[in-house]
Amino acid sequence: MDRMDLDVRPVEPRHRFERIMGAYEGLREGGVLRLIVDHDPQCMYYTLKATRGEHAFAFDYREAGPETWCVDVTKKAPVPS
Repeated sequence: MDRMDLDVRPVEPRHRFERIMGAYEGLREGGVLRLIVDHDPQCMYYTLKATRGEHAFAFDYREAGPETWCVDVTKKAPVPS
């Protein structure tokens, strides 16, 4: 299993979304993006759900605040239509 750790806390907020989604797109199927942020990253969950479908990824909280959130986002194989 491939895992990429991405801590975006030092990244300027206006650049975070692009960096996070770029890292996710770079994952292979089965790969995990371990995302570390200073707020609840639920916007990424909803973006992935809306653009990829809820079965295309897993979103597992490892730490949930109040100062640091850590989430493992696993890229799954696309579900055939």
